[in-house]
Amino acid sequence: MFSRDLLKWDNIKTSLISLVYGEYFTDALRNTITIVLPFALLFFYHQPNMAIGVGVGALLISLTDAPGNRTNKLRSSVISILSFFLTALTVSSSLGNQWLTAGSIFLLSFVFSMFAIFGNRLALTGTMAIILGIFTLGLHPHDPLLFSWYVFLGGCWYYLISLIQIVIWPYRSLHQAIFECITTTSAFLKSKARCYDPEVDLEECYSETIALHIKVNEKQELVRNLLLSDKGAMKPANERGQQLLRTAISVIDLYEQVTAIHYDYADVRKALDKTGALNLIMESIEILAEELDVLSGVFLRPKKILASGRSIEFERAKAELTRLADSEKETNAQILFKILKNLEDIVLHIQVIKGDQPMSLIHPDLSWSNTDYEHFLSPQLFSLTSLKQYFSFSSPVFKFSLRLALLCLLAYLITLVFPFGKYSYWLLLTIVIVAKPRFGLTWKRNVERLSGTFIGAVIGIALLLIIKQVLVLLVISAFLLLGFFTFNRIKYAVSVMFITSMVILCLSIYDGHTDHIITERILYTVIGCVIAFLAAFLFPIWETKGLKNLISNILEANRNYLLKVQGELWGTEVGITESKLARKNSYIQLAKFSEALQYMHLEPKSKQVDLRGIYGIQILSYRINSIIASLSLSAKQNIKQDSGILLLSEALSNLEYGVAHSGNLNLKSVNTVLNSDKPVEMNAHEGTLQHQLNLLLALSSELKLYFSA
Repeated sequence: MFSRDLLKWDNIKTSLISLVYGEYFTDALRNTITIVLPFALLFFYHQPNMAIGVGVGALLISLTDAPGNRTNKLRSSVISILSFFLTALTVSSSLGNQWLTAGSIFLLSFVFSMFAIFGNRLALTGTMAIILGIFTLGLHPHDPLLFSWYVFLGGCWYYLISLIQIVIWPYRSLHQAIFECITTTSAFLKSKARCYDPEVDLEECYSETIALHIKVNEKQELVRNLLLSDKGAMKPANERGQQLLRTAISVIDLYEQVTAIHYDYADVRKALDKTGALNLIMESIEILAEELDVLSGVFLRPKKILASGRSIEFERAKAELTRLADSEKETNAQILFKILKNLEDIVLHIQVIKGDQPMSLIHPDLSWSNTDYEHFLSPQLFSLTSLKQYFSFSSPVFKFSLRLALLCLLAYLITLVFPFGKYSYWLLLTIVIVAKPRFGLTWKRNVERLSGTFIGAVIGIALLLIIKQVLVLLVISAFLLLGFFTFNRIKYAVSVMFITSMVILCLSIYDGHTDHIITERILYTVIGCVIAFLAAFLFPIWETKGLKNLISNILEANRNYLLKVQGELWGTEVGITESKLARKNSYIQLAKFSEALQYMHLEPKSKQVDLRGIYGIQILSYRINSIIASLSLSAKQNIKQDSGILLLSEALSNLEYGVAHSGNLNLKSVNTVLNSDKPVEMNAHEGTLQHQLNLLLALSSELKLYFSA
């Protein structure tokens, strides 16, 4: 799945430049300075207790600072600071009584885990508040109020710097999100090029593009939420905000254009195999992907946008494809002309994003005042009227919160019964970090935590053996902290490696007894990972349980998307908002379905389903979605096909059949329903609207077979 191009120096160089200039590294640098500076100064002025309290407060609260606009960050700062103060005060005040401490840990773990009903941002605040309670347990402060005050000051200090930064650079997170959205779209485009390579298995191509679809959808959602929730940026008088809005729309529409490059690739490969066109198509697509990579860099480093340097090669390949199209027989010519049209449309989208062409070229009917952008924001998970539904075993959030609270209580009792060493609180810390609602995600986090801890321990031991100067070790610790923050949102195992090495160095300098520190770190990490993994069977949240609902959702989303496109194709008035919302929902539902499948194969064998059959439904749903996107673009180009009304109606009927019968799907033996003859995909007039409609009907008919009794 990983391209050999990733090993090229140019790609490594580009990745390093993107990392250094990107939000991850700059935020990491800000966090490190914000934490280390007051910590060092307070120690220098002989205020160790205050240094530790302020340092812990700033360190942990920095991990609640997810990408966001000014409103989001201000709201997070208030909630996080107050939550931290109350947590520190509650836990530290209860330390005199072990049973009171146990009750506090259980209650706080449950309450803060339930923060997930408010969305991902507050879920992060809740998790870090639980971790603060565990740190408080380990630090065992003698003056609860004073320690809580120090934590409060650390939180205020950190968010003061963060809010000043967002005031100076209000669109920094949005620039990073647009950069990532373009680069993932570029990767998606490269995966599309592989579909024309006869040496690559088509199922492998579909699996790769679907995996990338999940990433693209995630980046698009972040762009929407950062921009559309920023009331200041959305004001018509805000020129910069409106420019970013146009850019975001163009980037998301570009993905629709890329998605719409969909054919019966088996037939295309066979038809063009001897013509030499396949290599030219792959080369052209890869050049455009490189152009997107170059274009994305401007959102990290303000500079003049340069071409990728391969524009001459692109024009040569396009001219050669045009020559082949003119000389080939009708079927092959139609395929090539359709591909050339798609390539030209992608070029146009790139030019619009650059600002070389006006947006009216791709959106002549777009009316800014008539578009309800608030509908494109992610829906809130929580409302006061539905509070009761979250406190029942039908709620995944409640089940996980109760499981985590019981785990933390159990871990604390274990440390009381077996008081091995002074860092026993690491057991609770590991459990809170590793335990996740999904079984597969818990397993994945276990592997990352263990591998990162062992590698980090080896690095820490090596540094202590090689370097004896305390000052040098402290400087290295600061750089390790920088590495932890840099990779915390990118690669968790790497961030664990950095933080483990830093903890070993700092505690060895502060406390000595390096052998005890390393032993306890590894021991409590292993025990915590084992407990968290086994506890995943307590109030479990299995992917298979919600699989039928996910399948129904993707079928219904594709059906609704097709209904909107049907109206566009045959002249029915369909608003821009309704059409784009249908497209967005179909992408989201496909991403949710695909994401669940990524973790499903990690579940126990007793929960396993017929994955091959389920993957068949996934690939068909993805292909149908791509064809609908292609039909949508045809509608925008005023291409109509009167004879296709019946074909569309039959395809809609097939999707509706799937929605109605998805609840009866036998997940254990899905593949058995495909023993009948597979529908023949028509290849006449390949690439035309008529062929797209024929292919849509063929694929929807095949999909219907999965749900037939």
